Amino acid sequence: IRELGLEANCKELWEEGYTVLEDVASPEFLEEMRAATKGNALHVLPDHPVFAEAALNDKLMAMAEFSVGAGFLLSHMATSIKRKGDPDLGIHCDQAWMPAPFQEHNLMLTACWALDDYTAESGATTIVPGSASLRRSPPHEEIKLSPSEPILCNAGSIALWDGRVWHGNGPRTIGGTRRVLHITYNRLFIRQMETYPRSVEDDLIEKYGEPMAQLMGRYDYLAKPAGKEDVYGFMRSIAYARR
Repeated sequence: IRELGLEANCKELWEEGYTVLEDVASPEFLEEMRAATKGNALHVLPDHPVFAEAALNDKLMAMAEFSVGAGFLLSHMATSIKRKGDPDLGIHCDQAWMPAPFQEHNLMLTACWALDDYTAESGATTIVPGSASLRRSPPHEEIKLSPSEPILCNAGSIALWDGRVWHGNGPRTIGGTRRVLHITYNRLFIRQMETYPRSVEDDLIEKYGEPMAQLMGRYDYLAKPAGKEDVYGFMRSIAYARR
């Protein structure tokens, strides 16, 4: 965290429930992500090498370990394109299927690569700062009353928020599009939203090595064929879960 200069981001994520990593992508990498983002799509990890590289970004991986612990998993990756007139998602929190009260520590971290500028006019993500401390999803009667504010950042930044935080997005009032790559990381004992065929995982792991193997869940003990025989995997999973 210190080596990457992320102390202030960790403090903000802990206290406010969200933070922004500025200028994470080079202009060339940003343009490559834009070209690979074809529309609103799920399960995009194998579609283009740039998506795997985005998930394995050093600063993002460090923030994910700070937020959801060692041995965290890749849960979800999707692209989205917002246009003028598209509907608002409404205020919600990403770990909404967890029963309330939520645990004091969060179970999920969402990262949105801003492929275009996040402005109020562009339909940026809106956030209710400090709402993670409520430890519950917003009830219907509070959704319209919750004071939210837009996350403002330049293209090439990553907006991060705690899975317990109430957020939504504002209406896009200008022409053009707002493109985003969404990545969600889970604590190692939480089921992933997306999984991939074993052959796809093997190809990704062969290309990107141990960090990708971790994201695919290869380094935890849970639901593995080796079962009780994998004593090292069991001990490692226990150690990860406590960090």
